[in-house]
This record gives sequence, C-alpha cells and structure tokens, in this order.
Amino acid sequence: MTKVVLGNIGSHSMAPSVHMLSDRFLQANAAAAKRMIWLADNRDVFIAPTPVSAAFLNYVNQLKGGSNIVSLSTSSVCNKRPLPISEQDFAAASDLSKSLTRMCQESQVSELEPYIPDEVAVSIAKSLGDLPITFSGQRVAVNSEATLILNDKAKFREFASKLGVPIAPGYTCTNTQEVVDGVLGALSVSDHVILKMARHSGGDGNVVFTKRANDSFQGAMRTVFVLKNDRESIRTSISEVGLTASVEEPVIVEVYAENENSIGVHFDIRTGEIELVGVATILFNPGYGGAYWGESLLTNLPSDVVEWCQRLGDYTRQVGYRGPLSVDVVKAKGAGFFACEVNGRHGGFSSVRAVSASLKLEGAIRSGSRVVLSRNGVPIKLQFPQLIESLEKMGLHYNSANSCGVIVAVEGHEENGPFDFVIIERDVDRAVRLEAEILRLRTS
Repeated sequence: MTKVVLGNIGSHSMAPSVHMLSDRFLQANAAAAKRMIWLADNRDVFIAPTPVSAAFLNYVNQLKGGSNIVSLSTSSVCNKRPLPISEQDFAAASDLSKSLTRMCQESQVSELEPYIPDEVAVSIAKSLGDLPITFSGQRVAVNSEATLILNDKAKFREFASKLGVPIAPGYTCTNTQEVVDGVLGALSVSDHVILKMARHSGGDGNVVFTKRANDSFQGAMRTVFVLKNDRESIRTSISEVGLTASVEEPVIVEVYAENENSIGVHFDIRTGEIELVGVATILFNPGYGGAYWGESLLTNLPSDVVEWCQRLGDYTRQVGYRGPLSVDVVKAKGAGFFACEVNGRHGGFSSVRAVSASLKLEGAIRSGSRVVLSRNGVPIKLQFPQLIESLEKMGLHYNSANSCGVIVAVEGHEENGPFDFVIIERDVDRAVRLEAEILRLRTS
C-alpha cells in the first residue's frame, strides 16, 4: 500500500494570502516542507513545493533502512517565490496529476498524509480518488473549522482565556486604529510591545516596537525603535512595516515578555485518548533555532502548567480536531509561565520524531538514555554531498554502532542550505558540543 505524504506547509489555514508573504518566508516554508519526507516510508510518494535533490533523497532512503520513497514537487525548480501547495497543482491536466495517476495505476495508493488537515488537504484527497486522510498514525475525518481555530492566534486568545489558561496581556485588533491604540496602551505599561499576525509561523510575522534601541528580541524578525510615543508616529511605523489589520486578518498586540525559557508541550489528540508524547525546550540563539527533548523535561515542568496544557488538549478534542498538537509555553522573567499559542498541525517535533523512529531510537529517547537536539536553518555554503563528507571527516555524522551523531534533516530551499540538523547523543551537554561543531561550518 502506498501513502501520499503532502508537505503543504503555508496553507491558508496557517498563513495569510501569498501576496502578504515575503520571499524569505516562502523559501523557508518550501525548505520546512521537506521535513515531511521523514514521515514517508517504503514506496510512499512525497510531494513538496520544490524538488528534493537525488543525493538527499538517497540519504533519507538509506537512513530509513533502504526505503524507496518517491519524491515529486509542484515546481520543477527552486525559484525565488516557491508557492505553497494548492488544489490547482492537482488539476487533471497538470504534470503532477499525470505522474500520480501513473503511480496509482502501478500500485495501490491507500491514503493521504497532509502537513495540516484542512480544506486544501480534503480537496487534494478527492482529486486523487477520494483518498482517506491519515494524520499522526490515525485515519481522520478532517474538521477544517477546528483546524482554522487552532492555527489562529486571535482565536487562541479567545478560547484560552475562557479555559482559564494564562496568556500574555494584550489586544486583538481588526483595524489600524485599534492597532495604534493597542500599541500605545501596551507601551504605557511596558518598554516593549510585540505585534503578531494572527496566522503566521516562525516569527516572520512578528514585530517588536520598543522604547530602547539596539535590544534583540526572541521570536521576532523585525524591531522598530519608538522615538516618539504618540498616535501619528505609531501609525506611521505600523504602515512602514506593512502590518494591516482586518476582521479576516487581525493583528495581535501583546506586552513583550523577555523569555527565560520557551517550551513546546506535544500531544497526539485521538478519538479515544489524548497522549502526551513529549516536551521540548525551544532554542533561539538569537532567532528560532530548534529544540531538544528528553525524558527529564516533563518532570521539571510545574504540575499546574501540565494541567492547563492538558486542558487545552481536551478542548481541541471537543471541537473535533484529531492529530498532533503543540502548546507553546513561555516562562517570562518576572511573569512566570503563560501560553503563547497552540498549533494543530505537523511541525518540527513531528519530523524529528519520524527521524528518531527511522533510527529505532524512540524507546531510548523516552527512557532518557538518548536525547535529541535539533538545529534549524543553519546557513552553510556547501552542497549537500560536500556537507555529508565534511561531517564524516569531522567524525560527527550519525554512527549506528553507538546510536549517536548528526543527521541532516533538511537540505534547505536549495541543495546548499540552509540546513536542518538532528543530533542524537547520550546527554544534553554532549549534544550541545556536537551542535557547536556544526555551527563552526556556518557562514554569515
């Protein structure tokens, strides 16, 4: 039986219209979509927005025990603005549909595994012959409304507050005047304010307005120094960064809290149960970089935080969502723990779990005899084969004999990066040392 794995990251369920997205964001999405290849198994078909190189595909197949994954893409080249996968890519006359039709005739295609279970996934599944949708190891009836609720930061602020879950103080704004008033109100009690697009990921849609110049801020790609704290100056700054608010695309204004720690609490939401599958410490250094997880992280998380994360998990099942769920939690200086958002979709945790499963290390990670450290988007000006050769020469590449080392999880938007890495080691300190060795290859 053959499964189609769809890297449809950037779907409208989790991002605004394409014309609002930067070239860099689209390139990062196209690269991140390739993480989904690790969810594919022998004879499965993997589809991404841009091509997977033959060298990287062979590498994945070998690490997955000699699999024969077939890779297709909706674009034949790695262009400047790689568009997310859409229904139009599967039109009957498209080259992609013709290729898939031939594959369906040669082998039985049994199901579709999307990045996010939304209307686009449903439409594509229908175009492929009413394929059932599989998500996180279970066949699901997609609830598009639930998917939209769980991937919208404005909706999150509504239901989290009703559930008694602590969130950052702030405002949901549906027009420019509300954004201006929200920024002024937040700046009256804090030196820093963060503005977030309701549907965005990776910090690309986040802007910090600050009264103090030259500070750096985790979780935001842009910073605006507020020289004059008045309505007209704030309105001008909002216009210059290109943030527009509407009922359909609200902007969230929150008091920015300096993070002591950021944590992802991960669940599988199933029909009969909610399984807590892992806790990750999110790393920034200084932008988002990856995470590590191991058995000890859950035991160090306060019981009340676990309880309200569980409450959020219960809510997602009640609204009809099934599949992987992450709860992003911040421990802020002077403010304690609060929840930032939830994500009802596959993510970095899903792909690293898939890497671990490919190496048959899930049990070792759960027991604490191995930890996983991921590092995303590392700019290294080497072609993928050259990078593998360098890692082997440095003695860093994954060694199956001792179940330790570095796996290249993603080859980047193009074959020469930026690269994602997964590091397997016996403890966090050793994993961090391997990470430092990788970062020595980094280019500015």
